[in-house]
Amino acid sequence: MFMEPWIKCYNGPVPYEHLSSRHKTLVKMNYVLITSEILSHLSDLFILRALIVMVVWTCSYRDVRSYYETDVVVRWFLGECKSKSEIHRRAKKFRKELKTAFKEYAKELEDKLSKFADYLPSSALFGKVWKLWCVDSFLLEVPFGKRNKETLKKKFELELRLGRYKEAVSMLYRYMKCKMRRRFKGEFTKKRGRSYFGFKVFNLMSPTMIIHEIQVELANFPDNKVGFSHSGYKVVDRGFVGMSSTWLIGFPSFRRYVEFFGIFLKRYWRPYAVDKEMVELFVYVIALIYNSSIYASVLSRVPESQLAH
Repeated sequence: MFMEPWIKCYNGPVPYEHLSSRHKTLVKMNYVLITSEILSHLSDLFILRALIVMVVWTCSYRDVRSYYETDVVVRWFLGECKSKSEIHRRAKKFRKELKTAFKEYAKELEDKLSKFADYLPSSALFGKVWKLWCVDSFLLEVPFGKRNKETLKKKFELELRLGRYKEAVSMLYRYMKCKMRRRFKGEFTKKRGRSYFGFKVFNLMSPTMIIHEIQVELANFPDNKVGFSHSGYKVVDRGFVGMSSTWLIGFPSFRRYVEFFGIFLKRYWRPYAVDKEMVELFVYVIALIYNSSIYASVLSRVPESQLAH
């Protein structure tokens, strides 16, 4: 009977067949973390494991400790636990290292997947890796809160631009009296007639459905201002009009695969952080789990005899 490699590596306290889908995700991620040349050498692997628990359970820093105390599989996955404040402090320091490691991990996955060409997703047929990319953007919503100093300042500036000085003086007075500041550092934007507040995620996907690069901006950031360092043709939608000739509009049969990441992102997103830098950290963790899931789905289709080689 064929057994997936992550099940072979599993030595947890609960039989694999009795695990929930979330616990099985942890088992797959544990396999990835111990077998990846890139991820296994990170300086703070515990923090990455804690962030993975936060994303899989869409929970807070404080909840990580609670799950460690009450869930035997989470305890097995983490190995140890720290306080909420220490996890948060170390996560902020870990951000740049994870961003660099993520790009190297994507290259590592492409190298591994190149050995299983017959089992890749059908999207891999539309172009060669490193030559053709799919680019898209997705909005991440966060609570915009009540009226605050930032809103009043923008209204004051608007009244000045319109020449309505009496209203501007009134708005300035209200701004000086207001003590409330917005907690989440996002921005407003409109899409299909609906207002959103938060951030915008740009992603660069290869034909094998692996995400190679992430860029997080404020929600009102124009699509055609994004820039990715990878060379090659980028397949985009009309929102990216104005980019160079290597940015191609169309190819709906290829572009539709990028929506898988958008659905995955929406499934695991919650307001984890208040500023753009820390939001980017959690988007990278979600993308890391997504890439690992794509890799695991390919491995599950490869015969055991071929995996042995």
